[in-house]
Amino acid sequence: MRSKILLMCIFSIAIFSVSEDRSCLYAEEIAQVEGEKEEKSELAILMKEIDKNYKATEEISGYYNYKDEEWKIIGDASANLINLCKIAVKKFARTDDEKYQKLNKTMLEESEKMHEVYKRRDQVGALEDAQWQVRRLRQTCALCHKHLGIHLYPNLYPGHKDWGVK
Repeated sequence: MRSKILLMCIFSIAIFSVSEDRSCLYAEEIAQVEGEKEEKSELAILMKEIDKNYKATEEISGYYNYKDEEWKIIGDASANLINLCKIAVKKFARTDDEKYQKLNKTMLEESEKMHEVYKRRDQVGALEDAQWQVRRLRQTCALCHKHLGIHLYPNLYPGHKDWGVK
């Protein structure tokens, strides 16, 4: 009888420890998923800010002359883009995706070039250079979105789910 009780105790302990290990693994998986959601949320907020600053420059990119207000938009937006791109490069690095890393660094470089144009806004040709930099930012954004399979205008292609781009 004692051996049966002892055997039952050992069996119960073994089952309890296995179920506890599974609970721990499940809790770790939940924490990881929540961490990924939080990171995606932070990244989404960051990208929304990048987009807002880019669109501010894009909105005026067709002007034939920049007044002080437009140059201020270029200066503020480019400074913000530099800071936001630095965060994207450092905090949301994807060491397993070399192209993504390169595109993020290119976005940072193009933002820095735009800020350089802003600094020399009184020189001849600065307006054209600013317009060029807006196009360079647009190209970089488009290349990165294409690489990630993110379409900027999904409403143009209803029902299309997989862009097949990576």
